Amino acid sequence: MIIFYILMILSFVSIFVNGLQWIFRFNVYNANYMSFSFVSTILYMFTQTLIMFYLIGAGKKIKETILNYDLDKKIYQEVIDIKNILFPPLTLNILLVGTAFVLGGGVQTKALHKYWHHSLFLIGFLHYGKVLVLQHKCLVQNSRILSDLGKELESVLNSKGVK
Repeated sequence: MIIFYILMILSFVSIFVNGLQWIFRFNVYNANYMSFSFVSTILYMFTQTLIMFYLIGAGKKIKETILNYDLDKKIYQEVIDIKNILFPPLTLNILLVGTAFVLGGGVQTKALHKYWHHSLFLIGFLHYGKVLVLQHKCLVQNSRILSDLGKELESVLNSKGVK
């Protein structure tokens, strides 16, 4: 779980630094704003995709465990609730950040005015702050669900005499 938070912080900081690069035109380790934009966007996309697949995989494992041991199905509804809360804004943010990245290329080729890119970048960045808060809440809730499921599974196995 700690890797998610490290990646979330790194991607947030790299996108923030990239935004500053667009404004002040400085290099980071000899990478100009265009090169660093590519790196920060890839890191961001990797982080968000990893979190989504973690929640999908954890949800699938929770569902399998509930079905295999005939546990309370209410637990799985909480998993669905997490996905319904997090995935729409997360998907929108991936779209915003990805589109801002592509529009940055349009600005460089002079096919698009820079304010389109800057506006979309700012919207995506601010929205990403909201998504980070949601991700934290959902990861904490998912950990609680896994803990509750483990306790319920342990009590069921203990009542059946399985060790």
